[in-house]
Amino acid sequence: MKKIFAILALAISGTAFAADTFTVESQRINNAGAAAQQQYVLGIKKDFTGFAGDLAFSNAQTDGTNALSTRIEAGATVAGPVGLYARVATGQKYSNTADFTYYSVEPGIAVAVPGVARLTAKAGVRFRSAFQSANNDQTHTARYSLAYALGKNDTVAVKYDRVQGDSNQKIVAVAYTRGF
Repeated sequence: MKKIFAILALAISGTAFAADTFTVESQRINNAGAAAQQQYVLGIKKDFTGFAGDLAFSNAQTDGTNALSTRIEAGATVAGPVGLYARVATGQKYSNTADFTYYSVEPGIAVAVPGVARLTAKAGVRFRSAFQSANNDQTHTARYSLAYALGKNDTVAVKYDRVQGDSNQKIVAVAYTRGF
């Protein structure tokens, strides 16, 4: 398993040179009725004509038990009028108790905050489910974020996700994105 993580980390870092942006994110996951988790996400994004493609690697560690859960996800986002967007993705989850594929769909809106230069607000709803229903990974997530462009290439963001379904979580995150 450690070899897989090392190979994936090298692949993601190698493809980062072809990306338009690279994001590092730290999340605190508060699970209802279970131990909290700390999760780190590394992601890259490439803009194409009419859509953007992304690849993310996330690793969560459970407080107390140190159990690990890893997700690798690839997605595509299409931008619509007046800040509307839609993202579809598929991924693989690995943990000590499960190994399965899943998909997600996320419609939302991202708009500049009036009167505050370089500040963008984003709200969306993500629907995620395992391809095999026995894996209990069906969730509905309300997603909110505020992102501030520090300059042409650097952005910081704060995020909040409210996950319900097979998981019941409240996630607070901070992220840094570097554009190229």
